[in-house]
Amino acid sequence: MKNKTLRKSLSLVACLSLMCALLLACSGCGNKEKDALLGTWKTTIDLTNMINDEMAAGLDDDEMLQYLTVEKFTMDLTLVFNEDDSYSLSADEAAMSQQLDTIIESFKGGMTRYIEDMIAAEGVDMTVDDFFAQVGMDMDTLMDQAFDKNDLMSAADAMESKGTFEAKGGVLYLTDEEGTGLESYKLEDGKLTLTGEGVEDATMQALYPMVFTK
Repeated sequence: MKNKTLRKSLSLVACLSLMCALLLACSGCGNKEKDALLGTWKTTIDLTNMINDEMAAGLDDDEMLQYLTVEKFTMDLTLVFNEDDSYSLSADEAAMSQQLDTIIESFKGGMTRYIEDMIAAEGVDMTVDDFFAQVGMDMDTLMDQAFDKNDLMSAADAMESKGTFEAKGGVLYLTDEEGTGLESYKLEDGKLTLTGEGVEDATMQALYPMVFTK
C-alpha cells in the first residue's frame, strides 16, 4: 500500500515536472521571438508613385502633369523594439523636409516652362513675369497655394506611432493611443519584413512589403 502511494506521488511529481518543462519551453519560444526583434530597424520607402498618383487625381489639367512630375521621393523610417515591450516608429522629418524643398523648386521650373509653352501656343507677346502681373500673384505665392509643405509633411506624422508591442506566431500586435493594430512579419537573414498581409487600404498596400534592416 505504501509502495502504491509512493508510486502515485512520484508519478505526480513527474507530471508536474513535465508540465513545468513544457511551460518553460513555450515561454522560451515566446521570448526568442521577441528577442529576435529587439533593437533598432531602418528602412526607406519610396513614395514617388503615391505622390504622382495623388497629383494626377487632384489636377484637372493632364498636360500640366507633364511639367510637375516628381522624379524621386522617399521616406526614411526607424522602428525600435525595446526590452520593456515598448516600440516606436518614426520618420526622418528633416530629410523629408529637404526633399520637399527640392521638389517645390523643381516644380517652379516646371511651372515656368508650362507658362512659357502656353504663351507660345497662344502666340502672345508676353513674358512669364507679365503673365503673373496679369493674374496678380508671383511664382512663390502660386507654389504656396498649390503645394502646402506643412500639409505634405503630415504624411510623416501619419506614419509615426509609439506604444507597446507583442510578437506572436509571425504577427506583431502594436498598441498605441488609437488601439491595437496587426502587422504580419517575417524575419529572415537579418531582415524584418512587414508583409502587408491583411492591409485593406489600397494606398497603404502600395507601400508593402516594407523591409527593415538593423
